[in-house]
Amino acid sequence: TAASPVADGVYMGLEPMPSDSPETPDALWYHENTILVRNGNFILDELPISIQEGQRGTSASDGGFITYRGRFLTKSGKLYASRRPFMSDYVFFPIGPNSCEGYSQVDVYPIKVTEQGFWINGVLYKPTTVESQRMKDLEGMLKSEPLEYDGKHPYNRKYRLSRCKPNDLSVLDD
Repeated sequence: TAASPVADGVYMGLEPMPSDSPETPDALWYHENTILVRNGNFILDELPISIQEGQRGTSASDGGFITYRGRFLTKSGKLYASRRPFMSDYVFFPIGPNSCEGYSQVDVYPIKVTEQGFWINGVLYKPTTVESQRMKDLEGMLKSEPLEYDGKHPYNRKYRLSRCKPNDLSVLDD
């Protein structure tokens, strides 16, 4: 297999998001995204945080939590990240007659590697460290969650939704 375009390790990036707290309109909200990379595969875990008057805060529900399984790949000399959600809290995927299984939706983003780290979808991810239990949790998810959606853990068990139609996944054809 080809070498991964992103080195193994843990990276963190802040993804701006709209404020979810009308009671603190001057708070800045972000998804604090942590990515564990191993052999070109990754887990991306989003945690909503706020920053107000220099203080970092977290919320039990504001902004939602999504965890993605993904991989890095190259196509025609360009770098990409392919990811799909597999776990979420306080996030709503469409459910209805024209909906598809939210956890089967694959998105592909161009990435750019720099001296500081790498960029995905407008977010700079820089090398970081995490506590040992957090590392074990991320590694466990990476080992247990398949890259392709297998139908075993749907977004909502009440509905039997079909797989989402692929976006432009031609970048995956190597």
